[in-house]
Amino acid sequence: MTMINPSPLFDLSREDLRELGHFSQVIRSGELFRYREDGSPSKSELLEQQFAGYFGKESAVAVMNGTTAIRLALRAAGVGPGDHVLLSAYSFIACAMAVVSVGAVPVPMDIDHILDCDLSSLPVHHDLISAVLAVHVQGHAVPVTALRELCDERGIPLIEDACQAVGAGSHDRRAGALGDIAVTSFQQAKQISAGEGGLLAGTRALVERAYRLADLGAVRRAGQPDWDSGEAMVGENLRMTEMQAALALDQLSVLEHVLARQRLIRQALWDAIRPRVRPVLSQCPASDSGAHTLLLARSAKDARTFCAALAAADVGSRVVWRKPYPEFGVMQRLPLVKAGLQAGRWPARASALAPRIVSVTLSKYTTPEVIDRVAAAILSQAGLLADFSLP
Repeated sequence: MTMINPSPLFDLSREDLRELGHFSQVIRSGELFRYREDGSPSKSELLEQQFAGYFGKESAVAVMNGTTAIRLALRAAGVGPGDHVLLSAYSFIACAMAVVSVGAVPVPMDIDHILDCDLSSLPVHHDLISAVLAVHVQGHAVPVTALRELCDERGIPLIEDACQAVGAGSHDRRAGALGDIAVTSFQQAKQISAGEGGLLAGTRALVERAYRLADLGAVRRAGQPDWDSGEAMVGENLRMTEMQAALALDQLSVLEHVLARQRLIRQALWDAIRPRVRPVLSQCPASDSGAHTLLLARSAKDARTFCAALAAADVGSRVVWRKPYPEFGVMQRLPLVKAGLQAGRWPARASALAPRIVSVTLSKYTTPEVIDRVAAAILSQAGLLADFSLP
């Protein structure tokens, strides 16, 4: 079934390829590998430089996907077997998997009723926490100042997962700006999409370690890997391709324009459905990405019914995450996840809200006609929706 509001935020089939300058250059040059024969700067290097500046960091490294970027961020920050990582419970399962993959213990942090981190849910013995992974969800940037203060007090790293919130901001600052490490993704459904791809940004020392872990343990000096140096280590091949980097660069160059357009489109939808429907708002809705309208159903059953009804009207919607990560069967079988639940507290609010939170996606391609049809479909099922401020 074809939806009138397809979920990909960037659709290459709708773009004028002549306006994608970086992508066109890569296609014409035939140089698809980040290390060029002539030694000239690659698109991957340019992407790293621009995103380091975007997140306010010293350096960055581009890798094959966002999950890999989180895992490398943890390893580069010194997180390893047995360490406890405080993690947003309402997050994509890949976040917890990344923690487990480095042998660390994910300790869930609950959410409040507007998707922000609930600091009252911190484990009693939070002095055992070795790092914090804050996750910005569905284009909504969550405030992280309190987590930043906690990390500074404890002398531990704050990692911000901005994979779903590039360009979004809260009252704090732009998503990713306050963390020691910022991570983002360029997967198909992200604000900037290259199909796959990811990036992490931080200090030069931290990023060099992540770079080595992602490129067979080496940094290339004068074009040659430094495997004979004392800094070389055993790494993996997790590099980004030049085609991915070029596509991401082209979208980054127009990101603020696209965000402004999406916010106007989203506001038009909000105006059309209010006052009968109140969307789930971030603390700073004027600064989120404008790509997602989040709605709260009265129950998990009503959320499923709502999505089915919208699909019948050719309007795409989905329950964002049916449950917090500790509830998935694959997580319940992992001793490290069980240890995290014992060290922390059950994320009761995330568990109650997750199956009720529905996303309706809009993009820069959305027309006024589509906005009207999406609004009509939502209003036709308004009885299934609740006030987002209810517990």
